[in-house]
Amino acid sequence: MSDKRPMVLVVDDNDAMRKLLVADLTQETTLRVEEASTGAEALKKAVSPDCAVIVLDMILPDTDGLQFIEQLREVRPDTPSIIAITGASQSLVPDSIIEGPYRGLVSAIFRKPIDRVKLRETVVFCAQT
Repeated sequence: MSDKRPMVLVVDDNDAMRKLLVADLTQETTLRVEEASTGAEALKKAVSPDCAVIVLDMILPDTDGLQFIEQLREVRPDTPSIIAITGASQSLVPDSIIEGPYRGLVSAIFRKPIDRVKLRETVVFCAQT
């Protein structure tokens, strides 16, 4: 029997951050949570039609978040909702750099340290729409 819950993919190369986010999101029983530490690993999982939301660190060891989104759009035109997370300051990386070219794909941007309650609420909302 397959799991029909929407899948959330957490993509972050920082093991501690990724495990923390996975633990937070796993508390939401309406979601199935998967994880990846690289863009290549994430792309393999994100092509699944079950993938409804991607929580995406914008700086990965093998790609950056913007390149990942471009690659995902090529292999999956019905791109899932993307929630960008970054440790960069607003002055260094303004939201417009992320949102501008990807309006409609990037549902939210969270800066580290992340408000984990708000992130979980945003993920649940995006998974239900």
